[in-house]
Amino acid sequence: MKKMLLLAAGLALLAAPALANSTCLRIGQIDNFKVLNDRTLIVEDNLHSKFKITLFSVCPNLTFKEGIAFRSVGSTQLSCVSPGDSIYTRDIGTGGQQCPVKTIEPYTAAMQKTDADAAAAAKAAQ
Repeated sequence: MKKMLLLAAGLALLAAPALANSTCLRIGQIDNFKVLNDRTLIVEDNLHSKFKITLFSVCPNLTFKEGIAFRSVGSTQLSCVSPGDSIYTRDIGTGGQQCPVKTIEPYTAAMQKTDADAAAAAKAAQ
């Protein structure tokens, strides 16, 4: 029995760094966001990890929002944002929008460069 407990404790210690990695955007750690367009946003947690969230469809006027909320059914502050969860916006006239999450992935430096290049190309085309 002691061997099983030691093995379980050892596995828990090995798993601890996995919980601290940047593959999970925890609802209770969301710190900041930047909207790329009405379907895509970059969300940063309080550990400065960034995540790219793509929505199932256009979320009207998302680019003009100063605040958003995340909702996951049955979630806690430690729950990870997952596909199927929702982003909520608040509008004075319509009461707001619910925009379901399609994908969420760590936002890499390569992705950031691609997005910056695309934004620069779009700006140059204007």
